[in-house]
Amino acid sequence: MKKTAIILGASGLTGNLLLQKLIEDNRYESIKLFSRSKIEVQSNKVTQFIGNLLDLEQFKTDFTAHEVYCCIGTTAKKTPDKTVYKQIDYGIPVAAARLSKENNINTFLVISALGANAKSSVFYNKTKGEMEMIY
Repeated sequence: MKKTAIILGASGLTGNLLLQKLIEDNRYESIKLFSRSKIEVQSNKVTQFIGNLLDLEQFKTDFTAHEVYCCIGTTAKKTPDKTVYKQIDYGIPVAAARLSKENNINTFLVISALGANAKSSVFYNKTKGEMEMIY
């Protein structure tokens, strides 16, 4: 049976590299991209869902697959407001994990960070560490 994969964060470096690998991989017949803006990609395997990723619940009926790859992340330079930063680096992966569980997707992979630690005094490492502790 051919697989369907979901990618969150396919516009970033890691997510885009993953997207290219999955397009080339014959085990995948469908790749669903969830993002805030359209990603330029030439493949019949790819379907894009555009919207506010801070409200992933809006995609609940389309959020079905065999695997979810969460490559979401921002930088302090792009997102200096720590509240918004946490909504992205913590909120989106946690919401995606919950949706995966609700929709019986058994494989959920998330990109975190070296040094992630919920008890860290460094905001970035603390945020990633807290995200890892949820599921």
